[in-house]
Amino acid sequence: MFSALQALKVIESDALPYDLCTRREFARWVVSASNALSRNSASKVYPAMYIENVTELAFDDIKPEDPDFPFIQGLAEAGLISSNLSNQNVPSTESSRFTFSPESPLTRQDLLSWKMALEYRQLPEADSKKLYQLSGFLDIDKINPEAWPALLADLSAGEHGITALAFGRTRLFQPSKAVTKAQTAVSLAIGDAFEVVGEELARIEAEAMAENVVSAHNELVAQVEKDINASFEKELLREKELVDAVEKMAEEAKSELARLRVEKEEETLALERERTSIETEMEALARIRNELEEQLQSLASNKAEMSYEKERFYRLQKQVEDESQEILRLQNELEVERNALSIARDWAEDEARRAREQAKVLKEARGRWEKYGLKVIVDSDLHEQTTTESTWRNAGKQNPVEGTMKRAGSLIAKLKKMAKDVGEKSKEVIYLIIEKISLLISALKQQVHGLENKTKDLKMKTKSKAEDVWRQTSLRVDEIRSVSIVKAKETVEELKDRVGKLGEKFKSK
Repeated sequence: MFSALQALKVIESDALPYDLCTRREFARWVVSASNALSRNSASKVYPAMYIENVTELAFDDIKPEDPDFPFIQGLAEAGLISSNLSNQNVPSTESSRFTFSPESPLTRQDLLSWKMALEYRQLPEADSKKLYQLSGFLDIDKINPEAWPALLADLSAGEHGITALAFGRTRLFQPSKAVTKAQTAVSLAIGDAFEVVGEELARIEAEAMAENVVSAHNELVAQVEKDINASFEKELLREKELVDAVEKMAEEAKSELARLRVEKEEETLALERERTSIETEMEALARIRNELEEQLQSLASNKAEMSYEKERFYRLQKQVEDESQEILRLQNELEVERNALSIARDWAEDEARRAREQAKVLKEARGRWEKYGLKVIVDSDLHEQTTTESTWRNAGKQNPVEGTMKRAGSLIAKLKKMAKDVGEKSKEVIYLIIEKISLLISALKQQVHGLENKTKDLKMKTKSKAEDVWRQTSLRVDEIRSVSIVKAKETVEELKDRVGKLGEKFKSK
């Protein structure tokens, strides 16, 4: 029965049948057996689940952290064992707290009380007289009266009860005596679990019978092997005689094979010589082939290098051509800039020359006027210079300043036309020259406009002031000419410096 319960996973596989059983172990096994072996749902005891602040502990020494708490608490909540839960109806003055003592050995009295409470919903009424008549125990007075109904119910089962199967024929019950794990296995195997345990026992007996059958079969196989070996010896003897005859024939064949081997070796030597000759020729051909492959690889490598160098040469040639075109373009632009500067310089020099000639003519006229007794009077706001402007007397004649402006306009138009055919940098230089010339012309226009206004004022004065106005106007013209010459020279010098810088830049490129 103990082995059957171990096979059914009710009792642990490492448990020993003749060790004493503790109260903890029996509580765990009772609950497990009721769930695994009972086929009646009403007879099953389920493990309890602890819910904080809801579950009331059945025993003071069994906490929720105890590994067997669900089984012990489950038995108490089912009312199968006495606990704090079953003692709630007792007045508080008479109630006492219960402890389970899980590590204490299980006694015969507890074994019967727990098991019978699980098997029977209603235990029979019992007294000492009935119990003695049925059992004949001499120590009834040592048995707890609360256990009498369970003991009476078990004894009523006769030879199928726990007492008969676990303790045998005895007149002393010894209720406080500890029981072994094998005895607890007997108590777990009867009742609702008897059918399942019986099936397991039948399976174990069948396995034992099968083992006996296998043993008998092995003995029979051994006997058969012995007979077969004897027959094999006889056959082996006959085979040995045949082997001797065959060996004799083999010797004859061996000598024949030796002769044939000698002939074969001679043929083999001849073939080896031929093969050596062929291998030598093949090696020579292989060397020639390797040399050819190396030469081909060298040629392919040289071809690739030549192709790369050729492509590189083409790239460099194209780059040189591009740079040459760029240099030609820059040279053209530089030439255009030089031409523009040359034209501007020629214009400035021409204007300076004209101014000097005009100054010379005016100076000669002034000398002639003074020769005839005409005194030249200059206002304090004008400074006498070597070159002067025209007086109001020759205002009707052609004004040299207007000629200068016309020539400057034609020069600006020519420079703009040249700027259309050059690059951005050269165009900037030409437009800078045009800007300087425009500034110079603007200054001349402003001065001429001021002089014209002043001339109109002088015409309204008296004739006695006419000669003075004429001299003042002449002096003003000389001043304007001088300013024009100075500004033209400054412009030419600035343009020369800029051309020199551009030339140095192109040289550095």
